[in-house]
Amino acid sequence: MLHFNHRQSIDLPFGVPVSLIGCLPDAAVVADWSPDARSSGRQTSVSEATGAGPVDRMDMEQNPFRMFLLGPFALVDAGGRSVTPKSKKAQALLAMLALSARGSRSRIWLRDKLWSDRSDDQAAASLRQALFDIHKTLGPARNLLITDKNTVWLDMDRLVLDTDLVVQTERSADQITDELLEGIDIRDPEFEDWLALERQNWYRRLDEGQVHDVFEPRQQPSRDVAKHSALLPLTGAPDAPRAGKPMETASSDPSPRRAAGDWRWVMALQSPIVVGAGEGGQIAATRFQNLIAKAVIDGLGIGVTDLSFTLPDIEESEQQISLPICLQLRLTFDGDMVLIELVMKHLINNRIHWLGSQAINRMQFERGEFGTAAALISQAIDQLAYFQETQANDSRLSQDGLLIDAVNAIFRLSRSDLDNAERRLEEQVQYQPRSSAFAWLSFIRTFQVGQRFNALDAHLIEEAQAYARKALELDPQNSVSLALVGHVHSFLFREYDYAANLFEKSIRLNPALPLSWDLYAMLHCYAGQPDKAVAMARWVQELGVYSPHKYYFDTTKCIAAALASDHVTAIAAGEEALRARPNFNSLLRYLASSHAHSDDLGGARHYLQRLEAAEGGFSINTFRGSGYPLLNTGGGQILIDGLLKAGAKLR
Repeated sequence: MLHFNHRQSIDLPFGVPVSLIGCLPDAAVVADWSPDARSSGRQTSVSEATGAGPVDRMDMEQNPFRMFLLGPFALVDAGGRSVTPKSKKAQALLAMLALSARGSRSRIWLRDKLWSDRSDDQAAASLRQALFDIHKTLGPARNLLITDKNTVWLDMDRLVLDTDLVVQTERSADQITDELLEGIDIRDPEFEDWLALERQNWYRRLDEGQVHDVFEPRQQPSRDVAKHSALLPLTGAPDAPRAGKPMETASSDPSPRRAAGDWRWVMALQSPIVVGAGEGGQIAATRFQNLIAKAVIDGLGIGVTDLSFTLPDIEESEQQISLPICLQLRLTFDGDMVLIELVMKHLINNRIHWLGSQAINRMQFERGEFGTAAALISQAIDQLAYFQETQANDSRLSQDGLLIDAVNAIFRLSRSDLDNAERRLEEQVQYQPRSSAFAWLSFIRTFQVGQRFNALDAHLIEEAQAYARKALELDPQNSVSLALVGHVHSFLFREYDYAANLFEKSIRLNPALPLSWDLYAMLHCYAGQPDKAVAMARWVQELGVYSPHKYYFDTTKCIAAALASDHVTAIAAGEEALRARPNFNSLLRYLASSHAHSDDLGGARHYLQRLEAAEGGFSINTFRGSGYPLLNTGGGQILIDGLLKAGAKLR
């Protein structure tokens, strides 16, 4: 979850779904209630509770319903009558809507959280029944809950939440004894995961006096996506090789070279050193260690083991080749702070290759909210990738370097580099079919479209769908694959709701992956929420400050800021990124537009000329017809207006 205060400083805890924590709500406060109000209807205003005087009656008339989320769930109308549905799942449904950003959730999301163990048809029927029960209980006020074929939402303008009042009266966590949604027993693992994370949100909200807004995209998927299918049904044969480009699948027979030995790199993760920690600290240390292992496995395809083995002789090992490198975590607890140190060193001579450290609040760490310590894991992964590249001398070892080589080539962005990356990934797939290899192959299609190397044709879409589906079939828990496939569905297919679920899952699994946050920030841009994208992009820069692909993250910050009309920030970030990739046409578009909006027409025309040279000509109509998302949003109109002001041709 990303959060920031009025001064726009940001931090990020681990262990929570993707959320944005914005500024405090308006100072106009409606009502507060004592616990007795659940049954009696008596209400104690915030002003009365704080000695500030009575609450304006108009506020109460505008917010006739009161929802109690602390303690047992209850919904009460203006007359104090309970309109709480009897069904626990109906109660849970109302609570989940109330705790979302705009009081809305897609039907698919609700079905997945409340009826994850049922078929799609059964889950849809159960959801319809729950909605019917709620409408029946609400009676004449049934329009408090609104539905269509895709979405369910509450009229939040007519609803007051007890949680909001508690935060606005600045009560601390120690003063609140009721648990969020106490006693609500749904017995669905997806709901239990959601509830555990929302309770973490609530305690953080109390501690920091901030409001957590869970992102819910404005646009709904263009096609209904089956819950248990791996993305969309294939429109082409996923395993059929195209001309000159054979494609191995997970079920294909291994190549002779692969059969000769299951060559896989393995590295050691030494037991953490923990000083001064109690039980909570030991548990948090284990959780942080597990995140390190997850990041290594998903990001690099390197196996992880403890150091209970002796370094094997490469010539004698027929199954595993161990990197002569290890990572070790050291935690020092002192008062209300904890110092986190992560070191990468050589197993033979103990020579330190890299060391990073970060101090964070002890209570935050013990709750599993690791904040800026996430950057340590991200930096360690980058260091390991570099080490792996330098060690790829042996022909057997070089096979496991294909993925990293391909990823580096992708981010060099030229047409030839993308073609080279595709060849390496296809070789990787033949050698070892990995989820992330297929995901990167799908991701390449977004670059080819975004840089106008290829037209947005049916064949390209079929390939992107096939690769994306294969990626999640092979490993639906791979955080890298989830992020890449999420981007494919947001950029190529405009299926923002489904893509958002993939991003949230990716970040829950591996909050230290800058790429997940970066691509999720771009989804906010596509969905018309650039302000949230700007905040998320700031966090990405914290995570990826030393990344070899930092320019890519700077590009996202440039785009988000430009769409939010913060052209000074957009120009600074864009020109920083342009030093690394001077012909990146996405950057050139936004720089031309932002300079024009800043009344620097000379700079705007300079970047427009570079854009025309990079694309072999540029016009607004061609740009609109390229399939580029976000052009129909308010930010997209700002981009187009700036390009026209810079002198871009309409046709």
